[in-house]
Amino acid sequence: MANPLLWVEALAGLKALYDVIQTGVEYAAALRRHLAEPDTIAESQRVAEVFSTYSDEEVEQLVLKINGCRDRFMSQGSGSDRSRCFCSILNEIKDGNGGELPHIDDWERMFDQLKCGVRK
Repeated sequence: MANPLLWVEALAGLKALYDVIQTGVEYAAALRRHLAEPDTIAESQRVAEVFSTYSDEEVEQLVLKINGCRDRFMSQGSGSDRSRCFCSILNEIKDGNGGELPHIDDWERMFDQLKCGVRK
């Protein structure tokens, strides 16, 4: 079972990436806000229990992918590339979960709003 602290980092990171795409807010500020949100913290604890088959290493890899997108956002700044990078993370999770996005946090809404299911 992955540590809830790793999950909160992953959940907050994805939310921060989403915020950057949707509103252009600074990633670091969005990340700080999401790391401190009671809802994100509670969800990380729920996810650690419900999705107990995820290991620390798997969640660490998710965090690395999030950080990779963040780095690309800073260096490239392209709106379409931002969505592609974000969606690639969620699509990889979906593909690894038998074609269905796990019911984690706000992932389904973000996936739908950014049209991540439409492969370009």
